[in-house]
Amino acid sequence: MYLVELRPGKEELYRSGDELAAAIRRGDVDVHSRIYHRATSKWISVTLHPQFKAIVAERAAEPLPPLERTNWTYLTAQSETLEVAEPADAEGADGGSGETPSAKGRPWRRLFGLGVTGVALVLGAQLAFSGPRPPWAGSAEPEVDARPAGRTDPAPAAGDQVISLASTTGAWQRNDLVYDSAAAAPAAVDTAPVDLPRAPKLRLKTLKDVLPAAKPEAPKADANTVEGLLARYAEAYDAARDRLGSGIRVARLNQLFAATRLTPNGGLTDTRLGLAGVANFIRVYRQQESVIEREYQDSFAVLSKAQGWSNRSLRRWYSRSAQKEPAALAALTSQLVAGLDTLLGVLDEQAGAYRLGEGTISFEDIEASRRYSVLRKQIGHLIESAREAGGEESGGPIRHLLQAVGTTRLPRET
Repeated sequence: MYLVELRPGKEELYRSGDELAAAIRRGDVDVHSRIYHRATSKWISVTLHPQFKAIVAERAAEPLPPLERTNWTYLTAQSETLEVAEPADAEGADGGSGETPSAKGRPWRRLFGLGVTGVALVLGAQLAFSGPRPPWAGSAEPEVDARPAGRTDPAPAAGDQVISLASTTGAWQRNDLVYDSAAAAPAAVDTAPVDLPRAPKLRLKTLKDVLPAAKPEAPKADANTVEGLLARYAEAYDAARDRLGSGIRVARLNQLFAATRLTPNGGLTDTRLGLAGVANFIRVYRQQESVIEREYQDSFAVLSKAQGWSNRSLRRWYSRSAQKEPAALAALTSQLVAGLDTLLGVLDEQAGAYRLGEGTISFEDIEASRRYSVLRKQIGHLIESAREAGGEESGGPIRHLLQAVGTTRLPRET
């Protein structure tokens, strides 16, 4: 089994090397992932795993796919010049026999296209400037009478319409362009404005008003004092318990005695694999407990002698709250894991020879039913003993096992 941290906060348990290799090929496991090394009980980069190295080397050895094209053309000024000169070269090579069909008539077609485009641009500009001007685009220049000398044609009246053939809208009146300054000027205020009352100040509710006040951080104790040693001792146990909880969550053993986990068509197999993973995580946690107790006891002996701790400091260390899992709960945990594994083994042996009902189970083999009954009663007694001993409040493995059981119960045999 391989425990892989795909990215911070997301872990996955692969039960075989083939599943791990498939995840690497899919890209779920990449160079940023980490794998749990059981021998050292540490997270290391997955790039150090031999299987990851082999897959990377296999990808590097694969040949590149063939290119769809073999000839490439770059459109530059030189290429266009060569393209125009191609018919003349071809004609000289053929001894004046004639031009190729692809190059025949190409220069006048290009000139014709450019001419049509230029005409379209000129017509568009003329249409754009010949339209009526909007009211806000009036010119500040004075109007000039463009009538020839000697003509007495009446000037256009103020109400005459200005019509443009290029316009698609209705006619405008010239008097619309006249700006009446007297009408647009604001009315004079005869009286002084009344002072309005000052608006009340509103206090905005911020995020810090909703969140509970953060507790002030306690000052860190000196590393050479007994308080500093006890703080590091507690932090080491917290880290070990966090790793244990992460591993058990990966095993996904919630609702351990549900009917879907005891069915022989796949649910039972997954439950046994998950329980095996939990047993492995519990074994690693207990090894870490032994290492923590041994190392911090050695640190206490060295520091107390080097710093000359007083008798009060010595009593403070020996009267510390026990962080290690109590022996009674450790024994109950081992017995419960062993009993669950045996009961699931009985169900696996009788796959297809038992049926599950509403809280009941019936075996075709009478001896298998008797063995199941004995194991069911033993497991129930162990669970009740662990709860009475405070296993649900402890920080050890028994708390995670009781959470996995939850409110489910093993079905009764019929």
